[in-house]
Amino acid sequence: MESYIFPGYEDLEISTQIILNEAKSRDIDFEVLDRSENFIRLKKDEHSEFIKEASKTSLDNYMTYLVMENKTVSKLCLQDAGLRVPVGSSYESVESAMNDFAKYQNIKKVLKPSTTNFGIGISISEPLESYDSFQKKVESTFEYAKSILIEEFLPGPEYRFLVLGDTTVAVCNRVPANVKGDGSLTISELVDKKNSDPRRGLGHTTPLEKIQKSLIETEVLAEQGLNWDYVPKRDEIIYLRRNSNISTGGDSLDYTDKVHPKFLEIAAKAAASVGAKICGVDIISESIEMEPKTNSYGILEINFNPVLYIHDFPYQGVNRKVGSKVLDLLGF
Repeated sequence: MESYIFPGYEDLEISTQIILNEAKSRDIDFEVLDRSENFIRLKKDEHSEFIKEASKTSLDNYMTYLVMENKTVSKLCLQDAGLRVPVGSSYESVESAMNDFAKYQNIKKVLKPSTTNFGIGISISEPLESYDSFQKKVESTFEYAKSILIEEFLPGPEYRFLVLGDTTVAVCNRVPANVKGDGSLTISELVDKKNSDPRRGLGHTTPLEKIQKSLIETEVLAEQGLNWDYVPKRDEIIYLRRNSNISTGGDSLDYTDKVHPKFLEIAAKAAASVGAKICGVDIISESIEMEPKTNSYGILEINFNPVLYIHDFPYQGVNRKVGSKVLDLLGF
């Protein structure tokens, strides 16, 4: 297994460690300016660059970040570019969202803050959910932002496309936190076993995050009629999260060589629609290996702070050396 640790900087996010390790290999001088913020400076000869959290650089301006951060605005940019996004609306109050309760009552939908990252504050509402239950989810979502989005739920696996410059350089299938049964261990024991993988840690300092046993995971199990003491059958997969974020214990599967080339073009076009040079484009599709059609995919969001480690150190797959590509893009 490739080493992902950069000695002496183990406390930094793994993506920043990747950049520092690559800088060292190129004889680029570096300084850690703010460890808690993962803020560094690289310098070689007269060329100097500031980098925050491995992917925030001088290549993208402040307005680009603001557009990507705001899901309502970035969705508009994607639509203007002729790209498919989930159908839905934005709301600035609980009352306005509840006024559209009947509009969403018969479909599966997603509620998410207009400004969020790492899947925080996102929830899923099933068809025919009661008015009171739906209102609680709306109110909870508003705790994370002043406005929210309610959108149709699009089926299929979710993929993170990393765009650098005008090119999609890596694709990762992010699978929600899960365990696979062996016929003898309980779900709780399977989580402990999976968490023993040295690649799993806390705080983005390792390629994968530990699966938690919090109230959220307990509720997801309960929705499936399960609890921590259930013993899954051999090869039975049990999901413990609804969202697919690696930050909540998900698995990263490299898909770069499997996706249809047209999807790479769609991701690059999505980045260009907001003027981004470094970003992650989240696409959902049930047919990622086939040429995309209008309704065969949907762009969930454009991420202004894409982590690099899911592509360089995936749970399964090839190291795509994206840290090296970031330095190439910066002119080093």
